[in-house]
Amino acid sequence: MTNDAAAIDVRTLCRRGVRTLIAGAVWALAAVGCAHIDYIPGTSVLKTEQNQQIIDTIEQYRQRLLARKVEELLVLASDKYFEDSGTPRSDDDYGYQGLRQVLSKQLQRVKSIRYDIEYRNIKVNGDRATVEVFIDGSFELAADSGDRYRRVDDYHKFELERDKTTEHWKFLSGM
Repeated sequence: MTNDAAAIDVRTLCRRGVRTLIAGAVWALAAVGCAHIDYIPGTSVLKTEQNQQIIDTIEQYRQRLLARKVEELLVLASDKYFEDSGTPRSDDDYGYQGLRQVLSKQLQRVKSIRYDIEYRNIKVNGDRATVEVFIDGSFELAADSGDRYRRVDDYHKFELERDKTTEHWKFLSGM
């Protein structure tokens, strides 16, 4: 083989190698471009079976709250439910039985309710989950001094636990 022929073969091989590299790079970019993170529709929460189950539980809570069904709401609460009411005082804290009383008393006064939840994040640690949400709601409450209208728009956390016997998620706090 002459030097000219060897030089042509090397150039041909280089061109083929560059074409192969370019083709590989194009395929790699296409694969990366098609890969995307899947979120539960209408949320910023990663789409997993576990996250969907948690959101479904909270949506059951929201629907039952709107329907003012106290007994059906209590089914969603763990017997370990505890609420500290967000205050440093202990006289306004309550457990499962207190939840029954609070729901019965408050929902009895509700004349109208709007309650929307925007799901922001879910953190699961074993059988426990913390769900960060933004609540946008309004309530019309019957009162002796005249009906009162109250608006709620704030960040909130729900704490849930997977019931080991039923595998359903139950509220530990935040209802």
